[in-house]
Amino acid sequence: MSGNKQIRRKPVLFALLVGLCGNATLATLSVSQLAFSIFPIIALVLAAYILYQEYLSVPMEGDTPLCTLLAFLIGVFGYSAFLRTQFPELGTNYLSVMISLVLVIWLALKMGVAARPTAE
Repeated sequence: MSGNKQIRRKPVLFALLVGLCGNATLATLSVSQLAFSIFPIIALVLAAYILYQEYLSVPMEGDTPLCTLLAFLIGVFGYSAFLRTQFPELGTNYLSVMISLVLVIWLALKMGVAARPTAE
């Protein structure tokens, strides 16, 4: 799988952080059960800035853009599942957990962490 060598891990990691921090920022501003904190906002700005600088300095080739999108969505749905686990009155976290698991499996297959079964 020569396409896996083109996937850079740094933008994928920062996209995950942007997804987590973006959802955390939205949650601190909109969910009344959460106490307001400035730290998710600071982390969102820093992670987005570093991801943008990474995007400007090195072109995203191969499957890197898809993997960064997957990591961003994993961050968003993962934090949503965590928040709904912490505060059950917000609703069920079943859909968020299932979407997160499917996206994690897809990302693992794309990045070559999990090997696809071969027919013998």
